[in-house]
Amino acid sequence: MCTQNHQLKHIDKYIVGRFLKTYLFSILILAFIIIVFDISEKIDDFTDDRASGASVWDIIIDYYLNFVPFLINQFNALFVFISVIFFTSKMASKSEIIAIFNSGVSFYRLLLTYVITAIGLFAVNLLMTFWVIPEANKVRIDFENKFIRNAPYFNKKNTHVQIDSNSYVYFHSFNIKRNTAYKFSLEKFDGQNLIYKLNASFAVWDSTDNLWTIKNYHVREIDGINEKLYSGNKLDTALNIQPRDFKSWLNDVQTMNQAELIDFIEREKFKGSSQVKEYEVEKHKRLAFPFASIILTIMGFSLASRKIRGGIGMHIGLGMLLCFTYILISQMAFVYVAQSDMNTILGVWIPNIIYTIITAILLYKAPK
Repeated sequence: MCTQNHQLKHIDKYIVGRFLKTYLFSILILAFIIIVFDISEKIDDFTDDRASGASVWDIIIDYYLNFVPFLINQFNALFVFISVIFFTSKMASKSEIIAIFNSGVSFYRLLLTYVITAIGLFAVNLLMTFWVIPEANKVRIDFENKFIRNAPYFNKKNTHVQIDSNSYVYFHSFNIKRNTAYKFSLEKFDGQNLIYKLNASFAVWDSTDNLWTIKNYHVREIDGINEKLYSGNKLDTALNIQPRDFKSWLNDVQTMNQAELIDFIEREKFKGSSQVKEYEVEKHKRLAFPFASIILTIMGFSLASRKIRGGIGMHIGLGMLLCFTYILISQMAFVYVAQSDMNTILGVWIPNIIYTIITAILLYKAPK
């Protein structure tokens, strides 16, 4: 019994070691490829006059040390899958899997080692996704906004926003550079009854006092059958809305940890934002993507544990096909659910549900 337990520990240690070494090696290779291709794509941006304020050190520390982990973390589950496919098929081709089975270790006992390792990687990936990567994104996105991208813009017209339970803001257009809303109006209701309406030529955000300065305004106050009309050239007022709420990029949510993102979504729901579904997709995929590493680990083991004609090459080719299919299904699901009335959680988890079914079939058919 002691000998068998010692043998199991030795096998577990061997599998975990191979798993982690292959996983880390694949990440290092990918990081190198990412950097090479990204430098070739952005070399003009880095040498442009706009980026003259960024030193080589800034590019390395502020950009690449935050950009590479972000990209790797986005597709961590796929690196786990490829790693499992690679080292397991290599073991199968050398008949190591068969030798392990012949020593008395069952198929499911060996799979358990894979799953426990995948759960450990899932936990690390979840920690990175929820808390670490958003902090890194703040530095990366700030660098991109300063030295790579053009200034943010807001290209929507005729925007309506609910700013509290009884108040609504409307503006025809918004200029991010000038922090100015044009053809601005503010409406307040008592139940279904309009009690206050302000129309103005434009409203300018004062970042010093965190107030809106409303110019050339006309106000209509309604109290039953009584109305009061007045106007003016300038009015300073505090509203539950800021220019950052109008930025067209969704990168802002990438800088929020999970708690901040949940609070942000609740505020956006209260305001009646049209982009709430996109924010909810971001929130739910932060769990769905890391969890996929467990599903894909089981799938990879079920595929690669058998010795087939074509060996490692066949396994890797099939693994890459499944990877690209997973990415394609995921992106299609995310876009569809963000633009439809489909339940957000269901839509985001559809790729994992599909691959869980495929994994169950492969697991059932795997030689044991």
